[in-house]
Amino acid sequence: MNAAVRAVVRMGIYVGAKVYFIYEGYQGMVDGGSNIAEADWESVSSILQVGGTIIGSARCQAFRTREGRLKAACNLLQRGITNLCVIGGDGSLTGANLFRKEWSGLLEELARN
Repeated sequence: MNAAVRAVVRMGIYVGAKVYFIYEGYQGMVDGGSNIAEADWESVSSILQVGGTIIGSARCQAFRTREGRLKAACNLLQRGITNLCVIGGDGSLTGANLFRKEWSGLLEELARN
């Protein structure tokens, strides 16, 4: 997993994107705060031999609800994050697809509030 994280961070930086870690997966996206932190070239140095993932992972019941996804969208917008690269299995990709489908509606709802 760390090899994938490193590749995404370094390619993002290479193409000129501002790259962020979201610690503990969707739970970190819903909780926001220090769970979303900018990544740089050095932050992924020497991680290939480390087991697991340096950004952690967690199941997130809140993200399964629209309210949770609304919080996640708000936390991303507060940092100017408009694109995600989700690395994970079926549950991660299913969540990402649902978030993608709802994105416009979530933005509209946030704009009304």
